[in-house]
Amino acid sequence: MRKILVITIILNITFIGFSQNNRLCREVSYTQIKNFGLPLTGKYLLIFNNKTSLYEEMNIKASQEKHETKDEENEYGSTNRTNMTIIGRTNLTPKFYYNSNNNFYFMDNFANRNLFVKENINKWSWKLQNETKKIGDFTCQKATIRFRGRDYIAWFTNEIPVTFGPWKFQGLSGLILEVYDTDKVFHIYANEIKINKDANCNIRKIDKNLLNGAMSIQEYQNKKEEIINAEFSKLASRMPKGFKTPKLDKNCEDCPKPLEIFNEEN
Repeated sequence: MRKILVITIILNITFIGFSQNNRLCREVSYTQIKNFGLPLTGKYLLIFNNKTSLYEEMNIKASQEKHETKDEENEYGSTNRTNMTIIGRTNLTPKFYYNSNNNFYFMDNFANRNLFVKENINKWSWKLQNETKKIGDFTCQKATIRFRGRDYIAWFTNEIPVTFGPWKFQGLSGLILEVYDTDKVFHIYANEIKINKDANCNIRKIDKNLLNGAMSIQEYQNKKEEIINAEFSKLASRMPKGFKTPKLDKNCEDCPKPLEIFNEEN
């Protein structure tokens, strides 16, 4: 039986006088959804002026390990049952993406470990399309791009003329209000836009020691592989004697495609 995923979004955007004043902060709240069989929804806040942006995870709650059983009908009419163990999140350090002075950093929370990374600014070779649509009160233009193994569609508005957007996305002539990949694995959409009433922009500064200790993208990938293999070793230690410890197979053809494939140029 073919399953059709229908996503309904009720978007309520408020806007209070946009200005080019560098001192004023603009804030946009976003909903971010990753769906690798189990949808994971997060709330993020993008705060920015004309030079700096910070996209940060909000309203984080601790979660416990839980077990779920999922039944799916296969093409032959019988039912496949999958038992899943979902590892809860106990590390409440927010994920964030920081863009300042042509430098880009992000904080990942991988297997409850904090990984802080410095990333090279992508060239962002967007292809502009003639198609437009309304998001809230804003007229948005369509743009497409291939980024790290996935094809993305973004909707941006030149009514807010900044190059920033949610997650790692940037490089268009206006603010990105919605973006998703064509497989609908990753979907981000704006909920509310506002300007701070305070005259000064309070984008928090990242600790210098953290910035100086940032790992490279290659070190980040190596660290994640190390963490995964360590978890495999823990699993093997609980198994009967003689059980062979599994290792991460980076060339696995049947494994789910990760959100980002770093060996692609874009």
